[in-house]
Amino acid sequence: KFQQYVNTSETQQTEQIEYIDMRKQRAPNTYDLPDIEGPGLYSKEAAPESWSWVLAGQVEDFPDDGGVAVKHGKQEVAVFHLPGQAEEDGRWLCVQNLCPHKQVRAISRGLVGVKPEGLITLADPVYKSIYDLRTGSGMSHANLNLSTFQVKVDEQGQVLVKLPPADQMADSFARQSQEAAEKFNFKPPPRGSHPDIQVPRAPKNGVNLEW
Repeated sequence: KFQQYVNTSETQQTEQIEYIDMRKQRAPNTYDLPDIEGPGLYSKEAAPESWSWVLAGQVEDFPDDGGVAVKHGKQEVAVFHLPGQAEEDGRWLCVQNLCPHKQVRAISRGLVGVKPEGLITLADPVYKSIYDLRTGSGMSHANLNLSTFQVKVDEQGQVLVKLPPADQMADSFARQSQEAAEKFNFKPPPRGSHPDIQVPRAPKNGVNLEW
């Protein structure tokens, strides 16, 4: 049975596409979010003791040589299981699920590769930005980097990820995204910008339709 997240049956709207009515049909009003440049917000080496070990699932929930998304409040992380790695610290890896390139939540579905020298790489499945999966460092774009988090497996076969409080993590990523928008003076395209698009401007069912 399909689940959006490995650790919960809850779902979250991550499609990042707004739908509008155009010529009596439902159509996507698509646009790209700005890149988030700079170092990753979090580093597994600098994780404070105050962070908690969060249950991500059982070992059997994770496919070999691939990743799955783990929900943590409003945010997500991507956990990868690479059992063929000779070194223990390369068998379980965790990074943010939000790709800094265009802010697509798709890192868990990325393509994992291993270079001859042992470097583990990850390619974003949408835009193919490449990262060092161990360190989160950007390889194709040095200014685009992923946060990394510690992972461990306990004696009961539970996969645990060391994470900051969910609200703190959500606020930090939201602030980072807002700073990127301000840096590039980014504003989503206005609704109803096309002459054939008719979208009410007044709130509907208590939801404000203005940007």
